[in-house]
Amino acid sequence: MSGDNLRRVTTGKMQGQSADERVTPLGDAERPESHDPPSRDAITESLLDPVIDDVVNGETAVDDGIVTQSLEEILLAMIAVADGGTHGTGLMEELEAQFGAELSPGTVYPRLHELEADGTLQMHELVQTKQYGIADDAAAKEQIATSAYQHLALGLYLHAALDSL
Repeated sequence: MSGDNLRRVTTGKMQGQSADERVTPLGDAERPESHDPPSRDAITESLLDPVIDDVVNGETAVDDGIVTQSLEEILLAMIAVADGGTHGTGLMEELEAQFGAELSPGTVYPRLHELEADGTLQMHELVQTKQYGIADDAAAKEQIATSAYQHLALGLYLHAALDSL
C-alpha cells in the first residue's frame, strides 16, 4: 500500500515532543509491514488546503454561533489586517463577507467596547463614527494565537473522530 492510501491522525498534543500518532488505511487494503510515513507537512497540507482555498475564494460559511464564540479574536484579526483603522459597520460587513455571519450591532459593538476597555483596542472618534485600531499588539497577538491553537486542536480532534464513523 502506498502512502497515498494512508492517513496519519494526530491524537495527542505536541509539546516539545512528538505527538501520539496512528496511521490508518483509507481503504480495505492491508497495512504494510513497513512504510515511510507521510511528512507532518504533507498531513497539514492535506487537512488545510481545502480550507485555505475556501477562505481565499470567499466561500467560508461558518455558523454564526461559532463566529460569536470567537468574535473578539476575529475582530482583532480583521482590524489588524485592515489598511488602517476600521469602524463597527465595516467590521460587520466584513464578517458577513468572510464567513456569511450576520451579527447584530448588539453583538459586535459590546465586544469592541470590551476590547477597548481592556486596552487591546484603541478607538478614535470621528465626526459620525468611531474608528478602531490595535492598541496592544502583543495582547492581540496572544489572544488570536491562543484561539487559533484551540480551534485547530478541536478541528484535528473532530477530524480524527471521523475514522470511527
